[in-house]
Amino acid sequence: MSNFNLRRDVLLTWEILDSEAFKALSTSAIRVLLRFLQKRTWEKRKVKGRKKIVYSNDALAFTYAEAAFLGIKNTAFYESIRRLVEVGFIDVDHQGGCYGKDYSRYSLSERWRDYGTDNFKKIEKKRSLQRGLDVRSNMMKKIKAPTEIRSGLLQKSVVMAESHDRQGNAFP
Repeated sequence: MSNFNLRRDVLLTWEILDSEAFKALSTSAIRVLLRFLQKRTWEKRKVKGRKKIVYSNDALAFTYAEAAFLGIKNTAFYESIRRLVEVGFIDVDHQGGCYGKDYSRYSLSERWRDYGTDNFKKIEKKRSLQRGLDVRSNMMKKIKAPTEIRSGLLQKSVVMAESHDRQGNAFP
């Protein structure tokens, strides 16, 4: 038994399924979205004399360890979160960092309703580390251009006559 097992149903409305934002998601992004919807807490409230379920859509945490438990690789998880922010399903409330126990917290957003229209408010997920301090930037620094790798000048090609073999020896 793991701490990541949730025993909650997911309510996916027809508006979400028919939206342009949902159609723009990859399979792993849909799985991450479903998990966010599953993480919501709710309570029954009386609204206009009727009981209605009211969801709490903020302070949702979803860590890389939990994604790994669900079978989602790190890169796919990162791209899924980035895409969900991009199309308007989630917003980043707190950007986690490289320090232990500092994880990102998200809230479900309604911006997806305007995705693909002029009213859509585009937001991009910020990088968790400053540019140049992440692993990918350090890898790019280590890769040198082919001209930097060569230690000497390029040599001119030599054309050999047909009467010589490869080592320059003449045939009789």
